[in-house]
Amino acid sequence: MTAEKIHAQAPGLLFLALLLLLSLPTPLRAGEALVSGQYLSVAGQDIQLRITVASPAPSTLIVIQNLPVGTVIEAASPAFHQYDAGKGEVKWLLTQVSPGRYTLSLHLPRPVASGGISGEIRYKDPASGRLINLPVRP
Repeated sequence: MTAEKIHAQAPGLLFLALLLLLSLPTPLRAGEALVSGQYLSVAGQDIQLRITVASPAPSTLIVIQNLPVGTVIEAASPAFHQYDAGKGEVKWLLTQVSPGRYTLSLHLPRPVASGGISGEIRYKDPASGRLINLPVRP
């Protein structure tokens, strides 16, 4: 009696299947954030906040930038939707969000100390529908 191979596969097919599997987008692992925020510049006259969005992206982000009360804003990119100088609260509403990086910038006429700012990003998790409040600290 002789042994014979059953269902022999070409090595190229196995490699191709493995390559396709590795190229699929990977879902977030437990503990990984769908949205994250990081200050690129936190003191002086220019404040920059980078927001990174993973997939699946929430459709809308509400970004709140807290400044010292009474702060004057000379320029903003993109333009903010609301500013309450009495609270020192700037708000952006970002819609039609897709995965990637976004940078929000403010230019102020006077420098701000690094401890004088903080932020928050709010969004609805597309998978669970839960409202997420993400604090951002320098």
